[in-house]
Amino acid sequence: MKLLIIALFAGSLLAGCSKSADPSTTSTISLKMSATTASGSPAINGRIATTTTTLTDIIVNVRDIKFDFDHEDEHFKHDSSFIEDHDAKMKGPFILDLMNAGSFVEQVITTISIPNAKYEKVSFKLVPSTATGNMNGKSILMTGTIGSTPFVFWHNRDTRFGAKLADSTVLTTNGAAVNLAIQLELDKILSAVNGGVDMSTAVDGNQDGTITIDPANDDGNKDLADAIMNHLVRHTHCKKEHD
Repeated sequence: MKLLIIALFAGSLLAGCSKSADPSTTSTISLKMSATTASGSPAINGRIATTTTTLTDIIVNVRDIKFDFDHEDEHFKHDSSFIEDHDAKMKGPFILDLMNAGSFVEQVITTISIPNAKYEKVSFKLVPSTATGNMNGKSILMTGTIGSTPFVFWHNRDTRFGAKLADSTVLTTNGAAVNLAIQLELDKILSAVNGGVDMSTAVDGNQDGTITIDPANDDGNKDLADAIMNHLVRHTHCKKEHD
């Protein structure tokens, strides 16, 4: 009986070691976020040639970042609990300013080690910030001009994003360091010419000299604010950067 107990105990140790050691190697991911346009310019053409939206600042509050396994990955196929045990998660929050002096900049969110495997997307949330300052109660804040009129866009939606690679492939890690950027495709969000919203429809309802686009409907632009968020969810993707 004693020998049987010892054998069972040794077997359970071996099984536990085998599971915890799979996979045995990891890769280092440097994760960034950026806002982009096709031309690299903060000026975005609207529906008509005379209406241009020019951006001066974009700030987002990001949390709950997770690298999601491709369900076709061999580890997930062999053990469906693998995804629960090994998903790499970063809680945050991270307040990221994606513009500096009127130009787009990449903000490094963090560097993390993840198990070598196949990943289908990076998921994250934009959530209202609880920090003091101009981001308090906001998940995203944009400023700029529509034509010659200053505008402010903000939203407090708690929204989950699933940012896939731009070419719809999976990210396969094999031990080499990877630079990965989450990109907000502003051409497709703020330009009706490219299927986005028509910023020229925004109005200064209270005639205070600034167009406010927000869920509070301060200037009567609530529907436009919601539409911008909907396009933002659809047009955010990941890009693998090369050294």
